[in-house]
Amino acid sequence: MRMAGALSEPRRASSKLAVRIAHPAIVGTHLLSPSLSPAAERRALLGSNLVCAQAERCSALLKRGRGCPKGGAPSFAGLRVLTGFLLFLLICVGPSSMAADRVIPAPKSPWGRVVMIGASATAGFTASEMLGGTNTQLLRLSRYVDAALIPLHEPVESLAHALFFMQPEAAGQNQIRDALEAKPTLVIGVDFLFWFCYGTQARTDAERQKRFEHGLKLLGAIECPLIVGDIPDASAAVGGMLSESQMPSAASMAAANRRLKEWAVTRPKVVVMPLAAFMRAAMANQPLVLRGHTWQAGQTRRLLQDDMLHPSPPGAAALAFALMDVFQSTRPQQTTNEIRWNPTEILRLGSKTISFPALRTTP
Repeated sequence: MRMAGALSEPRRASSKLAVRIAHPAIVGTHLLSPSLSPAAERRALLGSNLVCAQAERCSALLKRGRGCPKGGAPSFAGLRVLTGFLLFLLICVGPSSMAADRVIPAPKSPWGRVVMIGASATAGFTASEMLGGTNTQLLRLSRYVDAALIPLHEPVESLAHALFFMQPEAAGQNQIRDALEAKPTLVIGVDFLFWFCYGTQARTDAERQKRFEHGLKLLGAIECPLIVGDIPDASAAVGGMLSESQMPSAASMAAANRRLKEWAVTRPKVVVMPLAAFMRAAMANQPLVLRGHTWQAGQTRRLLQDDMLHPSPPGAAALAFALMDVFQSTRPQQTTNEIRWNPTEILRLGSKTISFPALRTTP
């Protein structure tokens, strides 16, 4: 009777212990995570019920004398039962049922896997190498975006193509598909929309606006952060790289840019890069100021090639600098040091044949 009486107290204590362990765990989950999901709450409740049941089982074993021998010292079998109970407790009310729902993942860096889409300004083009060559390689915008980034990252991938203008709808659809398959952390399409406004596939303003809407629809499939350029006035290239029939009206370009702003304002991850302002300054050889760096009047014309349409190597470096500037304006201040804010250094590094730190290869 003394043995039974002595063991009755541990039984009551173990039951109370189970209640104290299990139910505060549920309360604690709510305190630490007020937005606990119903599924997580069910797991926590289930875990607490199982803990209580296991505690009752252990106390029942002790009551029957399996936990302690007559001398009062715990037996090996009893220790094994208690150890199993502690492991069971850890599993039921530990990370699997609560902690995983409290953990807030670190923000994903946009620089991990950058993919570029678009036409010849992104792909790199010079009239002296219609089929590509050494100079064309040095005109790839991806090289200079790569050079602007300081954190370790995968080499910037460019899906852009100089023949985009021939079939913008088909080329754009293919590029978006390939970009999504790459699972990018950031997509840059500085000239992606250009040929959805320019070109001979549409003649009237209404037709151009319809095609522009199609370009926006394609971009709408991108869920990660996106930098997209607006529509510039490239009329200075008419008679050279562009024909009269490819040139939209001033009203059509203005309408496209208004529509782009409306489209972007409802998409928090979309940033519009003012390509129109960049090209306007370069074509007029007027000053250009970006993040405290000034290209003086008389120095900006060299940012474009003689065709008045495609960027030169200094222009590609300046364009990469401008892309980083507009995107960084939407990011936390503490991430500013992730960008190389020196267009001269971006040009030097982007012009190199071999790329920069570890994880990097020739673009």
